[in-house]
Amino acid sequence: MPICPSCGKTFSGFSFGSNPATECADCRKAKTQAQAAGVAAGSTVAHSPARPAIPYAAPPAIRYFAPPPVTLAIMAANVLVYLAMGISGASWTDPNILDAVKWGADFGPLTLSSDWWRLFTSTFVHFGIIHIALNMWCLWNLGSTLEPFMGRKVFGVMYVASGLAASLTSVAWNQWRVSAGASGAIFGVAGALVTYFALKKTTMDSVLVKRNLRSLGIFIFYNLLYGVSGRVDNSAHIGGLVAGLILGAAIPPMLRASAGPQYIPVGPPGLGREADESRANRVAFTVAAVSAIVLIFGFATLRAKKTAVARYGSAVKLIKAGKPDQAVAQLQESVKFDPDVYYSQGMLGELLLQQQNPSAAVEPLERVASMYPNAYDAQHNLALAYLGAGRADTALPLIFKSFSAQKDDTWRSQFVRGIAEAEVADYPLASADLRAVIKANPDLAEAKQLLAQVPDSGTPATKPQIAIPYDKLVMKSEYWPLYP
Repeated sequence: MPICPSCGKTFSGFSFGSNPATECADCRKAKTQAQAAGVAAGSTVAHSPARPAIPYAAPPAIRYFAPPPVTLAIMAANVLVYLAMGISGASWTDPNILDAVKWGADFGPLTLSSDWWRLFTSTFVHFGIIHIALNMWCLWNLGSTLEPFMGRKVFGVMYVASGLAASLTSVAWNQWRVSAGASGAIFGVAGALVTYFALKKTTMDSVLVKRNLRSLGIFIFYNLLYGVSGRVDNSAHIGGLVAGLILGAAIPPMLRASAGPQYIPVGPPGLGREADESRANRVAFTVAAVSAIVLIFGFATLRAKKTAVARYGSAVKLIKAGKPDQAVAQLQESVKFDPDVYYSQGMLGELLLQQQNPSAAVEPLERVASMYPNAYDAQHNLALAYLGAGRADTALPLIFKSFSAQKDDTWRSQFVRGIAEAEVADYPLASADLRAVIKANPDLAEAKQLLAQVPDSGTPATKPQIAIPYDKLVMKSEYWPLYP
């Protein structure tokens, strides 16, 4: 909402006419009354022979804040990204996380591996119409208040720096969460407003400053409290807020007075337009340079600390690029740095199975199964690894457990069980399982070949020769982002 340049109160700028209000209703009324009194006094004096005429002095030009261009530009950029996402096929109301990542959302493994730019692009990506509508409403109210006081260049730098700090805080707090939205940067604007008001860097009356600080405090408290529910990324909010508080305290007073189409002076009195512009440029550059140094150092420190996550992100990209051998090397490095990264262990085990190396897949898959003992896909893959490593007796209990937990598309587990039963010479059960597999998946030639070697009863003349099709039997986790 616009700010009255005379008293500092916010007021509605809505108007049916072509000349929108530039001051609050109280100031307009007082100015009208003063003008009417001046005109009346001038008329009386001019026609009175008893006193000399007093020349009428026109009231000073109305001062107002122009629309905040940087705030409007940021809002336009957010809306354009939202429209582009929708036109490309993403849901207008609830886009999934794959769509969000495609459009630049913040996701720790990708951000820390090489996609550092996601710290910035994620501030323009939103999860649906409600998400962007609420954020843009808050941005308009806060940005249109602060930008005129801070100046467009410094405000723009402060907004970007707060958004980057919010994204970096989010990644540091939880590397496995997909985060997006402008709310972290908006909290930065709120924080900068708090310190800008509290340190009296504006021309507002002290009573109005206290009133605005109270409103800002309520806004911040309510939104952080709502974030405790876990439905929003509170870590990004806190990161942006802290950055905004620091930047608002560090940035000097930039605006002395507001004006209409004429020149808006900034900084200490007595400076000319060029000196004021030069000062604004210096402040903006200094804030940008210091913020960049702090953020680069923070990113480098986080990346070094979370090397295992970064290596996982590199492996994801290599897999999508069709380079599984290089992906295995990255995943092996990842588990060396942190053996408890579930996704790295699970992906490594699956890739080793696909590369016909079940013995090497046993260790990472055992780690996954120990961390998530009720995950039937982990049990299935571990049973497949045991089977390929010649440990059919160990594989059978796991595959029975996995098979009972599945609800759909169970032919893979039934085929693994049939192979294990053939390995331990339980041919009648193996034959029954293989027939069920062929019925569910008639195109599986490997099942037909094995069934031809396994009798319904008795013992075959020669032991069945089993070539396990790991690439067809391995169960890829359906829990994103294992395979984004």
